[in-house]
This record gives sequence, structure tokens and C-alpha cells, in this order.
Amino acid sequence: MSRPSLGFIGAGKVGCTLARLLQQASYRVVAVHSRTPESAERLARQVQAQAVNTPDEVIARADLTLLTVPDDEISTVVGLIVGEVRGKAVVHTSGVHDATALAVLAQRGAMVTLGSLHPAFPFADVESSVANLPGATFALEAEAEPLRSWLHKMVLALHGRAMVIAPGQKAAYHAALAIASNYTVTLYAAAEKLLLALGADRETADGALNVLLAATIENLRVQGVPAALTGPLVRGDVGTVAAHLTALEHDRLLHDTYSQLARLTLPLLEARGVPTSAIEQLLNVE
Repeated sequence: MSRPSLGFIGAGKVGCTLARLLQQASYRVVAVHSRTPESAERLARQVQAQAVNTPDEVIARADLTLLTVPDDEISTVVGLIVGEVRGKAVVHTSGVHDATALAVLAQRGAMVTLGSLHPAFPFADVESSVANLPGATFALEAEAEPLRSWLHKMVLALHGRAMVIAPGQKAAYHAALAIASNYTVTLYAAAEKLLLALGADRETADGALNVLLAATIENLRVQGVPAALTGPLVRGDVGTVAAHLTALEHDRLLHDTYSQLARLTLPLLEARGVPTSAIEQLLNVE
């Protein structure tokens, strides 16, 4: 079987994006289920599939079923699967859980193949995700064939890159993504707040930060780590770092966050050949 028929349990942003893109890539989506029937029916219309009433009906119709539900709902959905799963493949799209989240299906003694497929991508909304997901990396976990080949081919069809994750490593993988994506937004918000407090309007503050962040990302893309690092630390400008810390004393959490980020930067400075003793002394005093 070169391409399995697909079923989706969950019609949120992830499910809708994957279903639409895979259907555009000539995969046949045969069934959709969601706890909200209207969502299932809307997605089913978009991908020429059948909206069904239970997870069991999705698995019965599809060769490969994708559980595109929030992490905390996986166990609940798995508990609703009571029908025949023999000869089927089931994967979830959680970033933090590995395939063992589906293990109860195999414990029933059925010949079912389990796995996970997580797109390393921020799903803000469906339309932008459909436009921008191609090219993303997918963390792939599959215990056996043909599921392993199926998932690799699906990633290629999505113009993505596959990253094979060993069992037990998903939480560390997902933490890396959270640091790079989620907490970039947190740090951006903190920087924006500082600029607004100085009297800048939001448009001016965001304009300054957006250009700076875009240039940093481009430097990372072209030069990589540690060459992309700029600023007072890489210049060995201890006085500027001390001034920053003084300016942040009114907000102890932000002050301490800045200090800890500077500590995390020390190995990058060493890789660049920048002396770190003066910076370390300043941070240790803090």
C-alpha cells in the first residue's frame, strides 16, 4: 500500500491544517470526528470526507488515524476507542507525549501499529498554517512498518523534514521548541513593555523590535550559533551589562531573568573566544 487512507479525530487548528494539506497532496481523507459535530462536518466538507459520530468509526474507515487533539485529551479519546483496531495504524500529534500514550490500544492484544507525528510549527490559525506549514520539521516516531514509511512519505508530501525521536525523548524535544518559540514571545512582550514605559507608542516599539528580531533570525539562519550572537556580551562590554541590570532593578523578575540569560550566554562567548571572567564576576555579584 503506497498511500494509506486517512482519518482524523479532532478538527482543531492542527487537524484542519494537516487534513487540508494532505488532501491537497492527493491523500484520501475518509473520515473526520470531533467532539463538536459542526467542526467535523466543516472539515469533512473541505476535504471531501465523511463526518462520523465516534472515534471507532474513523478507525474502521481509515488505514491510518491521526489523533489531532490537545495533549490532555489523548487519554480520554483513547478510552473511547472500543471497536476493532486490528491491522490499523494510529498516531497522535502531541509534541510532549510519545507513542506510549496510545499503548492501551496494543494492550488489548490487537495487531495495531502506534506512533506519533508532531509538526514543529506554531499554529496560530488554520489559514496561515495551511500557507506556511510546508517546510516545517516533523518529529516522527513509529514502532514498525508500514507506519514508519507512511509517516516519512507524508512528511515529504508536506514538503517537510523528518526528525526521528527515540522513545522517552519527546519531552526534551518539546521543551526545546517551547524555549525557541513560546518564550521568544514572552521575551518580546517584556522588551515591548520596557519600551512602552519609556513613552514609545506601540507601533514604534513593535517596529523597532520586529526589525531587530527579524535580523537576528536571519543571522541565525545564515551564520548559525554562536556567530549570530551580537551585543554587549560578545563585545565584552561589562559596563553596559551592569547598566542594564541597574535599569531593571525595579522589576526583580525581569532583572533576574536577564541575569540568567547572560549566564546561559557564557558558553557562546567562550566559543567565540571572548574572555568571560569579568562578566562572570559581575553576574556572581548579582
